[in-house]
Amino acid sequence: MYFWNTYPFVRFVIALILGIVCFDLFNYLWKYDFALLLLLFGCYAIMIFASNKTSFYTLRHANGLITLTMLFLIGGSIAKTKYHDHPAFHYTNVYKEIKGFSGIIVSPVNERTNHFRYDFELSNLFTKTDSNLRTSGKIHLYIRKDSLATPLRYGDKIMVYGNFFPIPGPDNPNEFNYKEYLERQNIYSHAFVHQDEIQIAENSPPNHFMKWAFSLREGASDIIDKRIPTPRENGIAKALLLGIKDHLDNDLKKAYSSAGAMHVLAVSGLHVGIIYLIIHIMFGKLAASGKWGKYAFGIISIVFIWLYASLTGLSPSVMRAAAMFSFVAFSKASAREGNIYNTLAFAAFILLIFDPYLIYSVGFQLSFAAVVGIVYLQPKLYRLLDFRPWLLDKAWAITCVSISAQLATFPLSAFYFHQFPTYFLVSNLVVIPASFLMLIGGIGMLLIDPIISQAGEIIGLCLNQFMWLINEIISYVHILPNSLIEWIYMDQFGLIMTYLIVITLIVGLHYRNFKTLVVSGVLGLIFMLWGLLSHNTQSQRNELVFYEISDKIAVDHIKGHQGILYIDDFEKTELDLLSFQINPHRLASHLEPIKESILTFEEADFVQKETIRFGQIAGKRFLIFDSTTFHLEFKGVVKTDYLIINNGAVKSLEWLDKHFDFDQLIVSNKNSGFYSKKMKAESAEIGMNLHSMNYDGALVVALGEDTKKERTALPALFTTNPD
Repeated sequence: MYFWNTYPFVRFVIALILGIVCFDLFNYLWKYDFALLLLLFGCYAIMIFASNKTSFYTLRHANGLITLTMLFLIGGSIAKTKYHDHPAFHYTNVYKEIKGFSGIIVSPVNERTNHFRYDFELSNLFTKTDSNLRTSGKIHLYIRKDSLATPLRYGDKIMVYGNFFPIPGPDNPNEFNYKEYLERQNIYSHAFVHQDEIQIAENSPPNHFMKWAFSLREGASDIIDKRIPTPRENGIAKALLLGIKDHLDNDLKKAYSSAGAMHVLAVSGLHVGIIYLIIHIMFGKLAASGKWGKYAFGIISIVFIWLYASLTGLSPSVMRAAAMFSFVAFSKASAREGNIYNTLAFAAFILLIFDPYLIYSVGFQLSFAAVVGIVYLQPKLYRLLDFRPWLLDKAWAITCVSISAQLATFPLSAFYFHQFPTYFLVSNLVVIPASFLMLIGGIGMLLIDPIISQAGEIIGLCLNQFMWLINEIISYVHILPNSLIEWIYMDQFGLIMTYLIVITLIVGLHYRNFKTLVVSGVLGLIFMLWGLLSHNTQSQRNELVFYEISDKIAVDHIKGHQGILYIDDFEKTELDLLSFQINPHRLASHLEPIKESILTFEEADFVQKETIRFGQIAGKRFLIFDSTTFHLEFKGVVKTDYLIINNGAVKSLEWLDKHFDFDQLIVSNKNSGFYSKKMKAESAEIGMNLHSMNYDGALVVALGEDTKKERTALPALFTTNPD
């Protein structure tokens, strides 16, 4: 009990998080959340009254249980109110045909490959019947680059002629769910337009402080463009100083990722921590001068932290880190300095009260895991070795920070990114001190350049050369043998179990509690049994997966721990796109990447006859119609297992039913949306088993034992009609 008394906000934030997560899983429990909260408040009032007649200490367990239950319900209630209980006029509740909409730009431009993307707050909808509906809600607005001379600004009020559409969910199994990702930011739709489809009314920023922050970042970006001209180093400078990652070189991003230095390019806790360290170096003596000196240091720290956050445009990741370090600075400045874990839990608690779905943010999870890992593990690792030389001592301190952060975040990295950088110790010995110097130099350049341009030019030149050197070192680490362990798979159960095992093990060792160590051992045993069960389940799998790939037929035969991808045509330049769509399922199925096992239909001995291809996959017969078949006359009913239609080859399903006997009809995405919709409707009318790749996404078919079937000699089953 003493442990929990020391960390009250750790208890509170755990209860709040459980409430948020459980609401997503069992939202029906929150149907009467308000009534339950009133009931618990009543129970709490009774407990307070009862404590006047008996010892409060006697009722402490009941009071604690009621408090945690209330926080559990509050967590789910906040998520429900913020993300699910939309007003009646919210655009997701409007079902009329839209011909236009208006609203305001509420974000700086995000530059994509072919579009400028903005967060767009809707205000009005214009329907086909010329009615004007008031609305609310945020969408993503994409404007073609080649149609827009100058990017729009924060606060631009515009009218758009056209409609927006719901963001589609994943089409293939285990593919990244971008729809869910955006829904947790209250974004449900997107629109793609050209400049001639928009009309700018005026610029009226909804928040003048945000406008100032975005203008500050834009001015800083212009200085970087002027003083750091080389594209690769320019992209690094903008990412490091301002959090703008639009101009990062793709090869360099891969190099930083495989070297374990990607955190340098994502402005977050590391950068705000460096700013806090700089403030401590400059004003540390003030904090030691007494009570008022502590207050002054705390105020200076918070002001400078938020000034830096403003320089980055107040991006969510920086705001989280700034809030975290602000609470730390406030705690150190207060007369009663609490323990760091309670301070971090309090920061997380406040952030989740304002935005409960931050708990699903990868950046939020990694930031808090890394900080907790560093706070707990770094001092213990650092005390293991003692180096007298100053340089070796600092190198060892940085190494301990890197090891602590990697140990704390490895399960999350494996879960989200499926990789582990083997040379992270080497790269971080370079990039952590380098990021400290680049941040000081970069901020110095941004401050001095408007006053003394010659000095800004000199700093920019030095910074450019220094960044070039760091990039070369990282690129060299990237090409070292086995620099990156890839293809690591961890599911949600494995993630939770890994952290439970590590936490119970650490707590058991720290407090020398044998029972806690036994719990850790039992959890480890359960985890191993789960792994064996998963391996055995995978060994028994035998299935066909028809993937939804643009303009392609892609069929994966998965049998046990082996897989072969059959595809109608394939070029090496398409491998990255195919891998992005298919490899997540391969990874989750504990199979090798597709680049190791691709066969074209031609290589799989499919035969082409007129406009029809036929062959076998996993003992199942396939027929593929590539174009119209009106000129063919069939001698009898053709039997097959899977019949695939391309290019609108079949005009009537009744005709198809008359000439073919099949188990599954598939309309591929080589057909138009109109054709797919028409076939879906016709199949529903006649009760035919039809799967549209355009509308239904991927198809997974479980197979029994392999049964080799005799290939039908199609040429003997039809003749060409000369008419």
